[in-house]
Amino acid sequence: MTCNNATNIFLLGLASSMKTDIRTTSIDQQNIMTFAYVFSVTLMVTFGIISNVISIDTFRQTSIRSTTVGIYLLTYSCCSLFGLIMLVCRLFQLIDSLTYLPFFFICNIISGLASIFTRICLWLNGFTAFQRSLLAFEPNYIINKLRSRSIALKQIFCIIILIFLMHIHELICRVTLPDPVAPGKFVCQIKYPNALLILNQIFSTLHIFIPFFLHLLSTCLILTSISRRRALLHRTTYWKQWIKEFHTHSHLFVAPIIAMVCTLPQLVLSLKYSCVDISIKWLLRLNTSANLIIYIPQSITFFLFIYYSEVYFRTFRNESIFGKLLCLKRNTNNKIFPLTATHTQLNNETKLRSKMATNKSHDNKNTQT
Repeated sequence: MTCNNATNIFLLGLASSMKTDIRTTSIDQQNIMTFAYVFSVTLMVTFGIISNVISIDTFRQTSIRSTTVGIYLLTYSCCSLFGLIMLVCRLFQLIDSLTYLPFFFICNIISGLASIFTRICLWLNGFTAFQRSLLAFEPNYIINKLRSRSIALKQIFCIIILIFLMHIHELICRVTLPDPVAPGKFVCQIKYPNALLILNQIFSTLHIFIPFFLHLLSTCLILTSISRRRALLHRTTYWKQWIKEFHTHSHLFVAPIIAMVCTLPQLVLSLKYSCVDISIKWLLRLNTSANLIIYIPQSITFFLFIYYSEVYFRTFRNESIFGKLLCLKRNTNNKIFPLTATHTQLNNETKLRSKMATNKSHDNKNTQT
């Protein structure tokens, strides 16, 4: 198949991919497809906003944000929230009456920022685990320096700047073009020259695998340090203790695995099917789904970092605004109120039982006689 950059599936943005799928569907199915896409994105974004607002409320507490890990998690939650807001803004591209200028702004600015903040969250995820692993080492000058709040803030600033620089080529190559299947409409595409296309594939691979392996390595270092100390303390073998600690702290592997599972399909599809026409519907929808599930890790921040952590969940329950409201509501629902009607009913039942017992004793006497 001759590659036509104007209709290549993997050059389309997420919203333009949805719109192309809708426009190439039969007229009687277009409303259903539009509802399905809008409902899916809105549901994910709504859930993600709630999750990240609760996470921000938890991580902003002094007991957490006073640590370097807390600073990373607070920044991660803020970036996730911003990225999800950018995602829902991209849905405005589905409006047929949208003129060129607002479509251009959404395509070149909003979509680019959504992509950038998704990658920032991947790197923050990996460096959060790295900061956590530093707690497993014996304190010295270098370790204390890396664990300081000032260094953590500088690291976060450098990560954000670096990711922006690694996406300059994407921001430049984003273009708004006439829709090939709907005259008078527009689509958002990324048109890379061959050299920049190879560079983009390299960057995409680095964005996925380096944070993933950094997270895994850091988590394994934590388990190694804990296992070594407890093996000496309890006089057990190292590997037996390591397996035990792995089962205890297995939730630490959830975040990198989910991030990998959600981001890898889009990279694999773009590498395997480098030139596919939009007429192949199943690949068009598969590409749309792969671009959409990238945002799942940003939508479940609360469950990735708070729900399975005893310390963070206790902070959420006892110190955060939403945790206090939740506990107050639960306590109110579980509270037992002394009702007069209940006491009256118990007295009546007691009298009825006494009367029945008296009648039964009389019957027994009559039977015996």
